[in-house]
Amino acid sequence: MSTIRIRSPASYWLAVPAAAWMLGVVVVPIVLLVWVSFWGGRAFSTASPLTFDNYARFFANQTYLKLALSTIVHTATLMAVTGVLGYCIAYFLVMKVRSPGWRLALFLAFVVPFWTSTLIRAIAWVPFLGVNGVINQTLMFVGATQSPIEAFLYSRTGITMAQVSLYTMLAAGPVVYMLNAIAPQLREAAMTLKATPFTVFRRIVFPLTLPGVVIGQVLVFLNVMSDFATVATIGGNKHALLSNLVLLFYEGSQIRAASVVAVLLMICMLVGVVIALRVVDIRRLGAER
Repeated sequence: MSTIRIRSPASYWLAVPAAAWMLGVVVVPIVLLVWVSFWGGRAFSTASPLTFDNYARFFANQTYLKLALSTIVHTATLMAVTGVLGYCIAYFLVMKVRSPGWRLALFLAFVVPFWTSTLIRAIAWVPFLGVNGVINQTLMFVGATQSPIEAFLYSRTGITMAQVSLYTMLAAGPVVYMLNAIAPQLREAAMTLKATPFTVFRRIVFPLTLPGVVIGQVLVFLNVMSDFATVATIGGNKHALLSNLVLLFYEGSQIRAASVVAVLLMICMLVGVVIALRVVDIRRLGAER
């Protein structure tokens, strides 16, 4: 048993390595990014004056504002779709699959694809979405269409389909954890009192799994907002999100503009996490268990 007391000098010293690491790889880069976003003048130098002109130019451009709105709408759509699908998958695995072996096998079947990189999984969707891809060939085989559908690849629909497959398990994982934590006696007691299955779900199951839903949605939100690889691979040069705009500015050596968009993305992510914490205080989950 540890003899180190809480808030003792030794406990603070033990936290120094982790704090130094976080300071070096998280805090310092963010501070530098914000600093560069305020650089003014024409010279790319640390002596450049600080100004809000970079932000003013961004918000004065209607194309950038429409892209920001499109990013928010797209992210909200992905959160809704993955939230519903993820909850259904989690509910099926925990509530309907009784055999622990089958439950583990099915869960691994969903999780194993995540052992590869996001870029590889995004590229793997191209043969499925193309005009000669698996989806079009299947639709023509069953007679659903007479000619290939071109709306799958290099389209917003294709991007949505690919990202749903990539991030649904992020929404399902925390829900699986919360469903496993619900005592079966709670549902049995409610059924004994003549509660319908829908009432049991609405009054007992869903409220107890809400923290898992929120955690999953936070994970999906952060990943979709920062995902440029899937959009570039599936959307080609026809579609983009704010994260792709960062890459575009960087490749064009527009460092200050790239920093502005990156800072705005971080602010959006921070606001999203704060809103999630207002719904459920996920920081207390570990203490309550």
